[in-house]
Amino acid sequence: MSFINNESVITVEKVSKKFCKTIKHVMLYGASDIAKDFIGMRSKTEKLRNGEFWALDDVSFELRKGETLGIIGVNGSGKSTMLRLLNGIFMPDKGKIEVTGRVGALIAVGAGFHPLLTGRENVYVNGQILGMSKKEIDAKFKQIVEFAEIGDFIDAPVKHYSSGMFVRLGFSVAIHCDPTILLVDEVLAVGDAAFKKKCMTKIQELKKATSTIFISHNMYQVQRICDRAIFLHNGKILFEGQPEVVINQYYNYTINQDFDKTDNSLIILDSTGDIEDLKMQVLNSNGEETNFFKLGEEVHVEFTFFCKSEIDNPNIGLVLSTVDGNVLGSTKNIHLKTNPINKLTKGKNHIKCIIRRNMLTPGLYRFAFKWKIGDNTMLLQATGGKVVIESQQDKLYYEGSVVIDGDWKKLQ
Repeated sequence: MSFINNESVITVEKVSKKFCKTIKHVMLYGASDIAKDFIGMRSKTEKLRNGEFWALDDVSFELRKGETLGIIGVNGSGKSTMLRLLNGIFMPDKGKIEVTGRVGALIAVGAGFHPLLTGRENVYVNGQILGMSKKEIDAKFKQIVEFAEIGDFIDAPVKHYSSGMFVRLGFSVAIHCDPTILLVDEVLAVGDAAFKKKCMTKIQELKKATSTIFISHNMYQVQRICDRAIFLHNGKILFEGQPEVVINQYYNYTINQDFDKTDNSLIILDSTGDIEDLKMQVLNSNGEETNFFKLGEEVHVEFTFFCKSEIDNPNIGLVLSTVDGNVLGSTKNIHLKTNPINKLTKGKNHIKCIIRRNMLTPGLYRFAFKWKIGDNTMLLQATGGKVVIESQQDKLYYEGSVVIDGDWKKLQ
C-alpha cells in the first residue's frame, strides 16, 4: 500500500527456534549446556537432539515502517514463539532478528505483572520494562488508568484482578509508552465487547505512527486492521500476502486438514421412535458423494429412513449452521407452494433436498434435521450431523458466512 514506508523496522532472517517435548529433556539439556558453557565449550547446536522439535523453522519476513502485519495459524503453529523472539524473551537457535525502535509488547494476559504488587506498582514496573522513564510514567499515569477503566482497583494487588482487568491494564501501559513497534498476541480475546472495540479503535489510531504485528484467531479483526498477513503452520510460513487472500488459504488448508476427522454420521438429539435407521448423503449435481462445494454449486442432501407407520403432513426441516452451533438458515418442505412430501409411507422412505446455489463463504458447516407433524406441535425427531462443506474460492473474498447474491447497476 502506498502509505507504507519501505524502511524495515523488523527483519527476521532464516530464524529457527527449538524446544524440548518433556521436562526431563529440558532439565537434562539445560544442565549439560550450563556445564559446557562453564568450561568454555560450545553449548548451542543447530541440530535437533532426542526429544526436541522445531517450534519455528527457517522463518523469514520483514515489518515495514507504518505497516500492520497479521500472523495467523492454528494453536501450536509458532505464532507466540515468534513474538517472544521479537521481544527478546527467547533467543533464536538459528538465523538473526533485527529490531529498530521502542517495542510495546502485549504477549500474554498480565505478562510482566507481579501478582503481589498493586496495579499502580505494576504500571511503573511494566512501563520501565517497556523503556519509559519514571517522569514519563508520572505524566501519563492518569491516562493509563482512565483507559484501563480500573478505577479504585488500581491500588489493589493484581492477583485479585480478573483476566479482563489484567488485559485492560496491560494494554493501556503498552500503548501509552508511545511504541514505534507494537506486538499484540490474542489479548483482545479477553474482555467485554465495549473494551475490545475501544482497543481496536486505538490500534487504528496508532497505525499512523506505529508498526504492528498482530496475532489473532479472529479473522475479521485481521482483515480489518492488517495491511499484510502471514499464515504459519508447524513453524513454517505457508502463505504470505494480502490479508483476504491469506485468510482464504488458511480456511481452505485447515478445512482440508480437518476433513478426515469428520463424517456424515448423525447424532440423534431427540426422538419419539417413529422414525428409525436415518442415514444421510451429501451429493453434488452429478450424484457424486462429496463434502466439498464451490460457490454457486448445487448441494443435494438425501436421506433414507424407516417409518413404523404412515405419517400425514410431515414438517421436515433442513437447518444449516456453523460447526459451533450458530444457525445460518433453514428450508422446509412446507415452505414450497405445493408440498411435494405430504405423506411418509410405512417402511422405507427416500427423500431429497436440493440447495440450488451454495452461497457459503470458506469455512466449516453442518446440517441438522428437524421432523415435526402438521402444525409444528409434535417433534418426531431432531438430528445433528457432522457434515462439513468447504466453500472454495479462487480470487474473491467475502465477509461473514453467507454471500449475498446482489445485482449491481450503474444508474444514470
